[in-house]
Formats: sequence, C-alpha cells, structure tokens
Amino acid sequence: GAYVGMCGRNLFLNPIDRDLIHEMIRDIRAAGLTVLLSGPDQAYMDEDNPEFYRWLTEGYRFQVKQVRDLMQVEDQFIKISAYKKHDVEPATKELREKYGSRLKITISGDMWMDCMALGVNKGNAVKTIQESLDIRPEETMAFGDQLNDLEMLDQAYYSFAVANAREEVRRAARFQADSNVNDGVLKILKYLL
Repeated sequence: GAYVGMCGRNLFLNPIDRDLIHEMIRDIRAAGLTVLLSGPDQAYMDEDNPEFYRWLTEGYRFQVKQVRDLMQVEDQFIKISAYKKHDVEPATKELREKYGSRLKITISGDMWMDCMALGVNKGNAVKTIQESLDIRPEETMAFGDQLNDLEMLDQAYYSFAVANAREEVRRAARFQADSNVNDGVLKILKYLL
C-alpha cells in the first residue's frame, strides 16, 4: 500500500523517515527478530541466511538484495518488516506499543509484522488507482486473507475473503472464495471474467 506504480509510472509513494527506519532496525534486532527493509523497487536484507533468502526470492518471488549493513542502504524506504517463523504477534507486542503512534503497523499472518508510514494501507493504494483510472468501487474486485487487507476490501464492492482468511477478514468481505491453496482467487476470476 505504500507504493503504487502502473505502466512505468509512479502514482503514489509514501516513504518512511530514515531516522525512524534506523531506530526501528535496532529495536527489531534487539527483540531477536529478522529485519526486511523494502524500497519501491526491491527489498534488502543483511542477515546471512541463504535459506531465508531463497524462501523470499523463490517462494514470495521478492526482489531481494543481500547487503552488508541495512543502515548503509541508500534508497527510499516504504516498509520495514519484522519476521519470526511462528507467533510474530506476541513477539512484537512491545514494538507495536512503542511505534504504534508513529507508523502504520499490521500483522500479516503468523510470521510478519509490517510497518509503513502513517496513513498507508492497501485501501488507499486501491483508491489511488481508482481515482487515476476513473474506476468506481462498484467496478472493483479485491481478495484478502489477512488484517492488512481490510482497508482494501472496503474499497471494492466485489470484496472476497478466501476460505483460509482470518475471521475478521471473512466478516469484512461481501463474498467468499475457496482457499489460496485451492486456487480460490483464480476460480473467481475465471468465473466472473
């Protein structure tokens, strides 16, 4: 939600202050969590963990650059993420309390805490696209499964929660789709389009 681009055109970019990023990097590390720092074109990591790097680049298909020190990266930063293999929500409680008034913080699944500039969310990104292309919410379809999808679902009349979505997401969506692992999004797209 912090960056929207289309056809080589930057529609929206909302970076985080560099000093705040550096403070957050130190605190995420102090909490024993892994840091992933995202710019508009790629993500950065400085942890020497080939398995994690492969998972990000092959599993998520992220563009990730391995660097020596995140504090030395020269880029605009649109997201900083804390990763823990399991139970990231309780592990990040103190971070969320400390930074909750300065950053938009969302828990994404069981492994990620994502932090962006205040006011940033997927709903605002969809609204930017809608306004840029003169598309109404009644002409918009969105799919979600995690808490970071709630605002996006509000921007689309055709809002779908996949079957494996969190309960809050299922309640927010107008419609239901099959689970991610059963190609729920693809099934709906084929049916409706």
